Amino acid sequence: MIAPGAVQLGQADLAQLTQASGIALESYRQTHVSACVGRALARHGIGTSADLARKCWRDPVARAALRRSVLVPVTGLFRDPEQFELLDHCVLPALLRSRPGLSAWSAGCSDGSELYSLALLLRRRGALERCRLLGSDVLDERVELARRGAMVSEAVRSETRAVLRWERRDLLQGPVPAGSFDLILCRNVAIYFEPPAQQGLHSRLAGALRRGGMLLLGRSERLLWPDRFGLIQTGPHLY
Repeated sequence: MIAPGAVQLGQADLAQLTQASGIALESYRQTHVSACVGRALARHGIGTSADLARKCWRDPVARAALRRSVLVPVTGLFRDPEQFELLDHCVLPALLRSRPGLSAWSAGCSDGSELYSLALLLRRRGALERCRLLGSDVLDERVELARRGAMVSEAVRSETRAVLRWERRDLLQGPVPAGSFDLILCRNVAIYFEPPAQQGLHSRLAGALRRGGMLLLGRSERLLWPDRFGLIQTGPHLY
């Protein structure tokens, strides 16, 4: 059933819009894509997905707006506080006891709020300078926002600059970063993907963990068969 305002999209429509937007739309939940396209058609006052694809080719502003709509940018410092309490009281102490430092990756970092939140927890523990923290997002504009760190104070930006690194990375179409990680945060990203794309992403994330490393998903996400990825569940949405 199509939601009000959404449009029916065939394979040809998806192929056109994928080329025009630069996003692998077939990997996203089709209800989500259909709703985003419907809103774009209404916003621009045009009638079909083919018209929207042509507009995105001609108009970089329209293209950027469609990309932002599909790649939902909901974030904030310490968003979902119970998950950061889990990190602070259980995950970080366990990891820091067994390692001289900590490498962490915020996959789908949006404006960087998640990684800055993690950095603040590590700073409070006096462990920040021993850590290597990476944030990645598919949109250049979000990577630049994260690099600027507008959501934190200048003092925090100064303290974290040496350990934070930001890069553009497409979780669906590109490889994982080089090296391996003690902690990966990939929260509320895979919920927008179709099941095969979710499985592929979770497999790549698991493969990027060091032995004993931990993967934290969003509070509405879980792995049905974590053992398929060589993982075991150790806490709510934590593997």
